[in-house]
Amino acid sequence: MVKVVIDPGHGGTDSGAVNGSYREKDFTLQIGLKVRDYLLSNYNVEVLMTRTTDKTVSLGERTNYANNQNANYFCSIHINAGGGTGWESYIYNGSVSDKTIAAQNTIHSTVMGVIGSKYGVRDRGKKRANFHVLRESKMEAILLENLFIDTTADLNLLKSSAFITDLSNAIGEGIAKALSLSGGGGTPGKLYKVIAGSFQERQNAVNRQNFLADNGIEAAITTVTVSGKTYYRVQAGAFKDKANAEARLNQVKALGITDAFILYE
Repeated sequence: MVKVVIDPGHGGTDSGAVNGSYREKDFTLQIGLKVRDYLLSNYNVEVLMTRTTDKTVSLGERTNYANNQNANYFCSIHINAGGGTGWESYIYNGSVSDKTIAAQNTIHSTVMGVIGSKYGVRDRGKKRANFHVLRESKMEAILLENLFIDTTADLNLLKSSAFITDLSNAIGEGIAKALSLSGGGGTPGKLYKVIAGSFQERQNAVNRQNFLADNGIEAAITTVTVSGKTYYRVQAGAFKDKANAEARLNQVKALGITDAFILYE
């Protein structure tokens, strides 16, 4: 199975770029987790993360992790700063494979096809740079600069959950196209859903959802009626591939939610 590493930039003691209470490290983690979930929900792929919570990870630790995992692709997520506007992608400015260039072209056009047409985001172009994560990674790699935290219009988009979802899904779809992943994005059909709790009180479901979020797992609350009673179900992912669902189930159970289970529907 193809193995992809998603690298949310900065984290922990390294906030990255900051604008008031808004920090790059928070946006990159939010986007990275959504990219992971999009890929796992729609494609047969293994997705690894350099971080899933707000922790410090050095540049060397990031590339060493990807290299040791023998990953097929590395995608680093960042937010820009410096008074500009728009979205741009980077690959290494040294010698790279034709596949690296082709993957950048595919991901770049896929993302801009969504955020450019729908939100009017400026295309800053496909670029090359001597960034550590691009230079030291042994696999094909890309670094994405997702708007400017210090530009009001860009920040307003980053603060929008709808924009973050569209951006993240577009990045995930771009990666899937670039790597020719199997599974077919968004094809209707049954999914393996990881259920991390079912409660009669909605607040209990919200508490479980927040607990999962604090541990890097995005969950949704759905309702189901059983014997005339309404239950609030916490769904920690829905996957086409059973192995991906089982991996998520193990993550949830490792957090102490031992009654979590997989529902196929």
